[in-house]
Amino acid sequence: MGSRPERLALERVLLEGIEEMVFIVRVEPEACVYEFINEAVKANTQMDDSALGKSFREVHEPKIAQQLIHFYELALAGGESIFYEDSYYAPDGELRYSKSRLTPMLDGSGRCSHIVSVVNDVTEEKLAKLAREEALTRLEESNAKYRSLFESNGDAVFTLTLSGQVNGGNRMARALVKRPISELAGRDFCGLVEENERVKSKEIFEEAAFGLYKDHRLSLQPKDGEAIGCLVKFIPISVRGEVTGYYLMAKNMTELDLLVSKYLESEKNFRVMAENVYDVVVLMNKQKEYLYVSPSSQKIFGIASEEAVGREPFFNVHSDDLELVDRQFQEAVQKAGPYSLQLRLDHPGRGWIWAEMNGTPVYDEKGEFSHMVMIVRDISVQKKYEAQLEYYAFHDSLTGLPNRRYFQEYSQRKLEAQERTDGRVALALLDLDDFKGINDKYGHDFGDMVLQEFAKRLAKLDEEGYIPVRMGGDEFLVVLEGVTTDAAAHAAAGKIRSALSSGLVVDGISVPANFSLGAAVASSAEESISSILRRADEAMYKAKGSAANENKVLQP
Repeated sequence: MGSRPERLALERVLLEGIEEMVFIVRVEPEACVYEFINEAVKANTQMDDSALGKSFREVHEPKIAQQLIHFYELALAGGESIFYEDSYYAPDGELRYSKSRLTPMLDGSGRCSHIVSVVNDVTEEKLAKLAREEALTRLEESNAKYRSLFESNGDAVFTLTLSGQVNGGNRMARALVKRPISELAGRDFCGLVEENERVKSKEIFEEAAFGLYKDHRLSLQPKDGEAIGCLVKFIPISVRGEVTGYYLMAKNMTELDLLVSKYLESEKNFRVMAENVYDVVVLMNKQKEYLYVSPSSQKIFGIASEEAVGREPFFNVHSDDLELVDRQFQEAVQKAGPYSLQLRLDHPGRGWIWAEMNGTPVYDEKGEFSHMVMIVRDISVQKKYEAQLEYYAFHDSLTGLPNRRYFQEYSQRKLEAQERTDGRVALALLDLDDFKGINDKYGHDFGDMVLQEFAKRLAKLDEEGYIPVRMGGDEFLVVLEGVTTDAAAHAAAGKIRSALSSGLVVDGISVPANFSLGAAVASSAEESISSILRRADEAMYKAKGSAANENKVLQP
């Protein structure tokens, strides 16, 4: 009588009291059969009691069933617990990640009669790990480029903590203060400023902490020698939308200040010095008439100085930037402060190029505005590097195709567009058959060349308006732009098959271009991208298990 309540209590604990998913599988001669699943399994997966009494192959898709059989056979062969990581789909269609422990249970004769699987959901940890790995990969690819931009910057750049302590600096920063950065590490940046300007420097930093990032004049004090007048600006260092510190940009204004003072003393002396400055020096009066343009304008911007003088103001500035240039000019005059901006200039031989303009207003003895001194430099190379860095962040380094991050961004934009236009999304998912066999036979370097050749063919689908994406490994995705019906998806799948059907020749070796493809169209404008992707994945594995020998295509 006493054993019955105890058994009921144990069953209730397994059913309701354990957060982990618990599977009890009966080991039969030819198959593993589900004998028990707890409530956590039903709540978190797409399985229910209908799976009981059925084998893995009867319950799951072929690929998933084969994976389960593999791990259960390992546990059975070893006779002890094993761990493995896997993934599954939640009832809402979301892909989840798990870590499972399989424990063989022996009967009185020492034979394994059952295997108990306890499964923990590790989705958050897995996603965090994937994010870290992706971030590390991006950092490895772009670190050298960022470092080059940082170290090669013509201005001094210090890095500061949120509270203003120095923790880094580039080559020009070290040269400006004439000391190693290690000597400044942990010290408040105000210690770099001339003593009588330290209160002002603190106020400027506090403005930056409140989001006001303006140019200011401060005098930085090197270890030995006189203070150096600089144009400074604090720029936030943002990581995932959170400000973690600041860049202190300091432009040495010694040459410019000297140029201005020389001009006020003698226009002739000013011209001599300005003609030897590599950046273009421009003087403009209150009527915005050019008073002077340095000869370097010919070499840098393709316009002779004598040609520029007498032209209308900002004649070579892009029309989209004219309003900004004019507004900054007027604000500088009104506020008696410098300004800095980036703009596009028309180069006679190179077309539109990017430039940086730094302007400083000059006033006469009566305090009235006299003229604006503008230093203009070509920053086209810097802009090119920035564009390259953005490209690398959204494209696969091996194949050059858009990557998973690109698809995530695309998905977000597409969902927003769906809400506005009631549009639909169509996706095709495909992978190479027996790619592992290619790697095993010829090596991973050859396998990479196969992926590159396959990607070249996928890239031609751009002509159809489709967007090919490398999701990882030998798995690719094609965004079927303009496809809204099952019939159109079927036609699109046929176009993809035609583009990829012929065999590949890689390094003189013929390789069959066998692949499986599944396509899915959103059932409604409200269906999530992950749900469409899951249905395309299911269709791909149905195609992989179909009777056709090559280039299998199926739609759910």
